[in-house]
Amino acid sequence: MKLRQIFNERGFTLLESLFQLSVFVLFTAISLLILIWVRDLQQLEMMKDEVNWELFVYDLHQYNMNSASGRVLSSGMLQLEISNDPEERLFVFDKSEQHLRKRSNKGGNEIMLPFVEKWELAVDENDVNMRVVMKNGTKRERDLVLPLPPK
Repeated sequence: MKLRQIFNERGFTLLESLFQLSVFVLFTAISLLILIWVRDLQQLEMMKDEVNWELFVYDLHQYNMNSASGRVLSSGMLQLEISNDPEERLFVFDKSEQHLRKRSNKGGNEIMLPFVEKWELAVDENDVNMRVVMKNGTKRERDLVLPLPPK
């Protein structure tokens, strides 16, 4: 009886070892694919934030170029008066909750830059330095030259 018990307690067979090896290789391959996928998603998110920032700066620059006057109302609020506008609109750019938005004195809001943690404006005569901290901690900065007020 003891001899038979020793005979049944052998180690792994070759087939069992190959099966375990194939499961390990499959698990490793899937893990690598998941890691590559996560890295690609992070890069895509960073590119999306960069594109949103550049579009915001471009749009703000376009409003600035078409404005008759501009002024900083507070450290987080910029006002631009559009020139040759039959509706005589004033646009105010400020931060609401987690977005930078554009508001008009004639009504309406438009989100210009999503997911903003902090927005600061520093003024030196008619030069404005914008500093933005995004929700993910990325810091961005750009200078803007406001039009001189009408005389």
